[in-house]
Amino acid sequence: MTMKAGPLERAIDQQSAEWLEATCPLVYDALGKELEAGHTLNDVRRILRRIFGNDLRDAFVLRVLQAAEFMYGEQAH
Repeated sequence: MTMKAGPLERAIDQQSAEWLEATCPLVYDALGKELEAGHTLNDVRRILRRIFGNDLRDAFVLRVLQAAEFMYGEQAH
């Protein structure tokens, strides 16, 4: 992410991370492992494109990306 996220964007990203953890714990854990391994948000996007194709507007894919944004930001702290 090139710009610092504002309060609304951070809240949406956090809500998506919480939703993903509650709804799809295996995906949440796998995402955490990818980020802990040093993968970037762009790496996560590439993985999702490989799995879902070039259209990253699917609601599930958006939730994963938003969760990644939140989790990536949390690692920076």
